[in-house]
Amino acid sequence: MPAVQILHDCCNSLSVVTMLTVPQAIQARGLYDFNGDLDNGELTFSTGETLTIVTQDIGEGWWEARNEAGQQGLIPESYVQLLEPPEPSFPPPPPPSAPVSDWNTPQTEGGDWNNDAWNSHGTESWDQEPPHAPDYTNHNSAGGVNNQGFRGGGVQQQASEEGWDDDWDDENEDNSSNSTTNTSQPNEIKPDAPETTATDKDQLPGSGNFGLSAPKREKKQMTQNSDFSKYGTVKKSFNRFSTFAKTGGDAFLMGTVSANVSESDLIKIIDTQDGPAWNYPSQPYTCAIKSPKKESKLKGLKSYIAYQLTPSFSNIQVSRRYKHFDWLHERLEAKFTCIPIPPLPDKALSVSFGSLSTQGVKGGRYEDDFVSERMRQLQLWVDRMVRHPVISQSEVFNHFLTCTDEKGLAKWKAGKRKAEKDEYQGGKFFLTLQTPPTSLDMRDVEKRMEIFCRFVKGMDDNMRNMLQIGHDSRKKHTGPYKREFQKIGGSFKQLAETFNLDSAAHSQNLTAAIDYTGDTYNEIGDMYEKQPREDLDYMLEVLFEYKGMLSTYPDVLKLHEGAIGKAKECERLKDEGRMPESDVAAVIQRADVISFGTLAEMNHFQRERVADYKEMMQKFLHGQIKFYRDITQKLESALQKYENA
Repeated sequence: MPAVQILHDCCNSLSVVTMLTVPQAIQARGLYDFNGDLDNGELTFSTGETLTIVTQDIGEGWWEARNEAGQQGLIPESYVQLLEPPEPSFPPPPPPSAPVSDWNTPQTEGGDWNNDAWNSHGTESWDQEPPHAPDYTNHNSAGGVNNQGFRGGGVQQQASEEGWDDDWDDENEDNSSNSTTNTSQPNEIKPDAPETTATDKDQLPGSGNFGLSAPKREKKQMTQNSDFSKYGTVKKSFNRFSTFAKTGGDAFLMGTVSANVSESDLIKIIDTQDGPAWNYPSQPYTCAIKSPKKESKLKGLKSYIAYQLTPSFSNIQVSRRYKHFDWLHERLEAKFTCIPIPPLPDKALSVSFGSLSTQGVKGGRYEDDFVSERMRQLQLWVDRMVRHPVISQSEVFNHFLTCTDEKGLAKWKAGKRKAEKDEYQGGKFFLTLQTPPTSLDMRDVEKRMEIFCRFVKGMDDNMRNMLQIGHDSRKKHTGPYKREFQKIGGSFKQLAETFNLDSAAHSQNLTAAIDYTGDTYNEIGDMYEKQPREDLDYMLEVLFEYKGMLSTYPDVLKLHEGAIGKAKECERLKDEGRMPESDVAAVIQRADVISFGTLAEMNHFQRERVADYKEMMQKFLHGQIKFYRDITQKLESALQKYENA
């Protein structure tokens, strides 16, 4: 072949290869409305809006994207769906040859959620497997045991690399991510990631970025005009329903699973004037978290903070690390399908209100202020758990609170394995519910659920608004309000300084009174700076806690919505003669069990809310009254100085 022809063919081939390898912009469509925080570099978008993905390796479930107006910022990965790239206008190169047997292998059946009955009644989005957020824990365990195990409370130094610490072997306590990453709220401040040394990275087992295991991601399936929720609840990805379906929720509803639940495992639901409710224990208890200590292992190579927990029913102290709380949170989420588990405080603490400022924790994760603030927030979380009538009595929570180092590694690991292999997790949790003998009216249940969903959505909006107003008020107290009063005080002091030039006796008392008034206004300015710690900070803390709790509710509400939809689908099949009436009655009865559990949890939430907000408002108003009373007393004291002026 002539050289010119060869060169021409090579150029053509190169141009085709170049055309094939030009990267195409990755686009995504918004699945939910997202109100981004501009201060945190987040991008606001609406449902159905097309975005161009700029970067997908931000981490923690966040991507960077650009909208059609050219605005760029961070977006939550779970709020969007990647769009298919356009087909090339020219045929792709032929695939490489492969053995015939590989091409003729039949497709496996099952696993196609789009063909399931869930799609028949406007709840298509329930079936879709949302992308998993990066998984920072190692689940590759032998015998089904999670490798992120327990280190015996992590208090004593370990002389061996085996045993107590192996299941939790990771980098430093505060460098690892927690299981609540998926439940963190996109609008929250995302703290900078801790620095990672080369030595730390080498010790991590994973093959992905920073030594972590690569996240498992599955592509979403979405039909056009999918109705994600007829209730329009708080915006959230629905990962927990996927877990519910995979762990036997659909099987429970259709009656294909059963178990002889022991009396000790039964959870009783009772009828009250407010509707179904959990049966509250006769002897509630508390648990105090105190005495955080910096501990180490591997001859000081790794350090962590150990907190001392003392439940009131035993008064026996146990030592726990943040990782242990993280493990507990994961187990509670896996087991209690219809109970929203509040998120843990962030591992990399970010504080924007309260007695601790963000600057106060900047020094490091072992600084006293940081440790104390995290302990305080963990105490709030534990307080919430011990007040829950189901969680506080659960075996896994009791194991967490009572298993001491003295009981030995075998004792802890036995309880840990039992919790991780709990037979009644996910959908099978409903097998343990002992419900009242009365049946529920499905239409009445749907009406109550719709009202509660509107309540949750409205309350979530209220929390965000009140938090913003509260933060603004706090800034004004520590800045403008203080400065304004000190300006007034300074002007009085200057006036007194001028009046002091007159040494006449009849002028001295007036000069002293004006000078005292200047000092009074300066003191009032200082009072304004300190006042938020007396009333506003507690209110902001309660609002912030409830904001986190509300973020976990959409999954539970979607779960119930899907169960009701499935029951309706079965009724339709009965009307069409495609399903026996007895089978449909059994499905509706089991759907009632799910409704009873969901309604009981709603009832508990409202009881907690009333108690918490009553206390919050009382503390706030008491603080305000005392504040303005103290100001009044100072002004009255200044006024008295003029009596003899």
